[in-house]
Amino acid sequence: MAELPPTLRGIDPTRHAKRRAALLDLAKEQPVAVFGMGSATGAGTRSHGGMRFLTGWDSHESNALLLLSQHETRLLLTSPFMLPSALETVPDLSPQYLPAAQLPQTVAAFMDGQTPALIGVDEMPMGMYRLLAPYWDNGSDFTSRLDDLRQVKAPAALELHRYGAAICDRIFAALPEVIQYGRRARDSQRILENLAREQGADSCRTWLTIGPQADYPRYWPEETQRPAQAGDQMLFGVALTVDGHWAHGLRMGHIGAVPPAISRLHAGVANAMDLGRAALRPGRSISDAVKAMASCLDAASDGAKNSSFRTGHGLGLTYEEPGLTAAFPQSFGAAPEPHPLDDGPILKAGMILELHPNLFINGIGGAALGQMIEVTQTGAKPLLKSPLELITLV
Repeated sequence: MAELPPTLRGIDPTRHAKRRAALLDLAKEQPVAVFGMGSATGAGTRSHGGMRFLTGWDSHESNALLLLSQHETRLLLTSPFMLPSALETVPDLSPQYLPAAQLPQTVAAFMDGQTPALIGVDEMPMGMYRLLAPYWDNGSDFTSRLDDLRQVKAPAALELHRYGAAICDRIFAALPEVIQYGRRARDSQRILENLAREQGADSCRTWLTIGPQADYPRYWPEETQRPAQAGDQMLFGVALTVDGHWAHGLRMGHIGAVPPAISRLHAGVANAMDLGRAALRPGRSISDAVKAMASCLDAASDGAKNSSFRTGHGLGLTYEEPGLTAAFPQSFGAAPEPHPLDDGPILKAGMILELHPNLFINGIGGAALGQMIEVTQTGAKPLLKSPLELITLV
């Protein structure tokens, strides 16, 4: 593997400019304002994906505002410490740091009395929004139009997703050595996340559930302090980025002999995965895969009290790529989302998804498997090479 992963600007340096031009064509004569959080919020933000898609820019722990028109492009930064990097990496965006008090005047001059198309503004901090609201209160939300442009990945973007998948496979290969008897889950997470960065990931977040009965995804230090013990179940999820492009996968294992009930749960989610993959073909609705997995998981629960989280989502420059993800209802928690009344988007070659059927049954435990999928002209192409079988841990 290369010392540093590729970047979209390195593979296709004109890609971002072409994307901005396509967006402006959709906006007709309207100027466009794009708000983006930096990547420091990880999987918890959508607006960073839109900003990254159009510019390649990452504000990290700060925010940015991109202003577009047919004649001018401006990237306004909220942190002075980001300006040197922006001037070096995205000079074509005319980056400029502005204190908050100067933002309204600059935005007003750019809009010149026109009504803007707005993208990502719903994630804007309230203080910033209040300053700028007078200049775009009547603006139209254009986020969904940008989402449409993001669904089918260009060849260069697909290469980055595949690179990320290869890092995930290296993490899965390390599980039997890293998850050891007596080691706390939080310590195993630290080792695995560091390994991902060593392999070229920009960022990496894992969840690791280890216990007599795996119950739900456990991410944080306060919930992953228990040492691994003989007889424990293990569920592991990894989500990482390469040049902002997400890769993701889930695997499961057991410390010692596997109880029959856990083997049956594993078989149920593996069957659901097979059915979901078979339904991912160009021209079909993504909802066909969602319904196929749901039916299989219902059968696997055999009437027992159970729970599960979302069985998949889109992947791209956002962890839950908008548009595609809406077809997968979030069923975890006290107020599960209903299944959409209409079928989801029609699948096209070049889309990237994550399928992760999962099932948790009271008194038995949990099962979850996750596979990155590239939709091709002939069907679903798995991007993770790691086997889906139960991993034996000692």
